[in-house]
Amino acid sequence: MSGVTHKIEKAIEALEKGQLKQALYLTEKEKLSEHHKWIEEAARTCLANRDNKKVCADAIKEAQEKLRATITAPLEDTSLEGVEEMLSESKPAEPEKQMSEEELYESCEECHIANAVAAATEVCDQHPQNVCTLVTSKLDKEDTQPEEWIKVLKQTANQAEGPAKAEMAIILGELTDYLKRRNSPFLKALKEE
Repeated sequence: MSGVTHKIEKAIEALEKGQLKQALYLTEKEKLSEHHKWIEEAARTCLANRDNKKVCADAIKEAQEKLRATITAPLEDTSLEGVEEMLSESKPAEPEKQMSEEELYESCEECHIANAVAAATEVCDQHPQNVCTLVTSKLDKEDTQPEEWIKVLKQTANQAEGPAKAEMAIILGELTDYLKRRNSPFLKALKEE
């Protein structure tokens, strides 16, 4: 690639000196066909505007810039072209509106399930029953999935007796209502027997 780069650099030097023929000659290679077109355009502009040196000089300068852009690494380029795009890409997105604690809690299905379990544990502390072992036996297991907790809560509510049964039913009812509002995939665990 350095041979090609060298030819482009030599063509740029030739253009700086106004040597269009030299620049055309240097870019007469297949790999430099695009570069050759740019110099040709400049040469045609100069031929068409023989009386207007400024138009010719501008055309040559434009060809130089195009050639230079092909050998300048994008980050070494001193022009401002592309800077705006780079800034907009790296600019942090508009800060999202922070959710309030209530909104965060409302969107956290696992949190609601965990709170239902905690409430069921309190009911079991107040009204000890054999069925409470379903809940307490899972408390020590950190890998208990939300679906399993829902099944345990449902089973506990169904098998509890007396005041505990009523309180468990309320806990399960509130959780069910919440999951229905959210159209939660956890609802499946409630329907399974």
